[in-house]
Amino acid sequence: MDLVKEAIFLGFSGAAVMDTKELVFVPEYRTFCEENLCGCYNVNPACPPESGTAEEMKQRALQYEKTLVLQTMQEDMHDSAQYKKDKLLQNKMTEELAEKMIAEGKTDILIMSAGPYKHNSCMSAYCVDAQKMADAAGMLCWTDDGMVRYFSQILFHE
Repeated sequence: MDLVKEAIFLGFSGAAVMDTKELVFVPEYRTFCEENLCGCYNVNPACPPESGTAEEMKQRALQYEKTLVLQTMQEDMHDSAQYKKDKLLQNKMTEELAEKMIAEGKTDILIMSAGPYKHNSCMSAYCVDAQKMADAAGMLCWTDDGMVRYFSQILFHE
């Protein structure tokens, strides 16, 4: 299966496969979790502190050689309820693609979701620098074009 083509077919606006070792982890980002900005810190088992330390999560991610970076874009309506709906859609599509990968034989995968989702930790909990990840994957992240970009990843073995 061509993962990028399948991702676009499912509705992602962008997708790219890159080496996991190109991900940049910034342990200081864990403070965003500790500030409980999303309300899941010490509540959701997929979130810190139960999910592990920043270093433990980094090492978990680096066990995989490749990552499929997935992106959706929506017009920025400055509406927190819409942000939640858009992240949920991103995560549901990520889950659907992961299920297809499993059906194709890639049974050992790791999902980094857009915000905590079910049993999956988000990219923030892993302390992934989204801008550097997007740059490495050839995608835009933070711009002033009026669009909100959501990212998730599926890490896998070659």
